[in-house]
Amino acid sequence: MNRIFVNREKELKFLADKYRSKGFDFIVIYGRRRVGKTELVKQFIKDKRNIYFLADKRGTEFNINRFKEKISELLDEPRVELETFEEVFSHLLKKIGGERLIICIDEFSYLIEKDDSIPSVFQLIIDEILNKSNIMLILLGSSVSLMESGVLSSKSPLYGRRTGQFKIEPLSFANVLEFFPNRELSENAVIYAVFGGIPFYLNKVDSKSVLENIKSLILKKGEILYEEIDFLHKVDFIHKAC
Repeated sequence: MNRIFVNREKELKFLADKYRSKGFDFIVIYGRRRVGKTELVKQFIKDKRNIYFLADKRGTEFNINRFKEKISELLDEPRVELETFEEVFSHLLKKIGGERLIICIDEFSYLIEKDDSIPSVFQLIIDEILNKSNIMLILLGSSVSLMESGVLSSKSPLYGRRTGQFKIEPLSFANVLEFFPNRELSENAVIYAVFGGIPFYLNKVDSKSVLENIKSLILKKGEILYEEIDFLHKVDFIHKAC
């Protein structure tokens, strides 16, 4: 099934305006799971020089090694033997000079979840390494609570350093019409009532009737949306407890 990307004009314009500005930018993008943060950023960076890095939960050391591989791919050189994020960012900056480069770290909240020193590490990186560069650093996170407390809060070491932030919200009903332009308005109303404005869910709906989609995607045990509500509640509870 082809994924559909609609709307997000305001968000894309916001990022484009920041990209056109000179100097260092630090952008925070966050919002609930499945709302389309990653697809938004991938649409934005697809025609620009960039490093896109998806963090995981295997800890700081493992993610540093994976991040070094991304740097090696960009620079077309062997992987550097460096041990910290600070060293890796310093090496990258020396190599690219004043070039405009986007560095996107997706699920930054995973890094914070496993290592609460990460906000302090990135404070140092921003203040001592990137502050006078031409890099656009974008941090994404699906744990709203961790992104707010670990990145945006006045208690976070990163407080006051961002040059922009955007909380990504679900799509509106008008946007749902763009997903299904050939359906009746009443059908789209039911789709929106059931699946909401979450692009991940809307992209699962196919040409079958609305009722058939509900039966196959939500009511059929084993399908991806059958236990989605319980899953999201559990994940949110765990993050708030951390």
